[in-house]
Amino acid sequence: MEKPEAGSIGPGPYRQPPPAAGPGFGQSWKRTALEVGIIAAMLVALILVLRGCAGCASTAIVSALPADIDAAIGKAGGEAMRAQYSVGSDKVTPEQRERVEKIFNELRENLTPEESAILINPRITVVADPQVNAFAMPGGEVFVLTGLLDRVKDDDDLVRGVLAHELGHAVHRHGVRGLVRNAIYGLALSFLLGDMDAVTGTVLAGASKLDRLSHSRSMEEESDDFGVTLLQRAKRDPEGLARFLESLESAPVPELLSTHPDSKDRAEAIRDRLKSGK
Repeated sequence: MEKPEAGSIGPGPYRQPPPAAGPGFGQSWKRTALEVGIIAAMLVALILVLRGCAGCASTAIVSALPADIDAAIGKAGGEAMRAQYSVGSDKVTPEQRERVEKIFNELRENLTPEESAILINPRITVVADPQVNAFAMPGGEVFVLTGLLDRVKDDDDLVRGVLAHELGHAVHRHGVRGLVRNAIYGLALSFLLGDMDAVTGTVLAGASKLDRLSHSRSMEEESDDFGVTLLQRAKRDPEGLARFLESLESAPVPELLSTHPDSKDRAEAIRDRLKSGK
């Protein structure tokens, strides 16, 4: 399938219903629903922007968007990532893929129906790159770089902790929220000018930058909490995520810390939660 152009919803997950009678019904019903949702959210968001709360405004917008938009953004972002990491893809071993896929599928089996509904495109992709990193696309695709697998060696609990955390970003729609947050003032201007194509296109255009998107402290903590809960559901060691974060302090990884900050404090927060029995 082709990548959607900026300003369009594109093919793929968007199915059109039978044509409706009368003029003005040529648009996809999915597109109409999306724009109605954006209009409602933008009215709230404009007030929040004027009050100086861009983060609150981005949350208001994303809450009105259907999960299909996550799939569209994630598809575009995933294609960009695969193109970026295509060189050396033959260096990923079958054992590495099998190991990560097994852990990923185990975690997916422990998602609630509501969480699974947000992850329209759940898949795991391992790419050959020496960087120690992993990141989630909206819609549920998670990328793991082989540098991370080399770092954790044979400790599957560390891999489990990282993947559970990344699924938290996707379930809580942090990627979409981040893109909207970064473009909030442009979105507000486009809305005031009545340019809905620009509103939709602005969000989709940021998909290729998702691997470099830095999440806020609150988003990281939200994903940590989700990861711990998911690991507990799966009856796996929830300290795996804390141990991975602590390993970043003993041997820092700049490329990972640039998008996943405050590793020491987050590890302590996870351990405090586990001690409290919550």
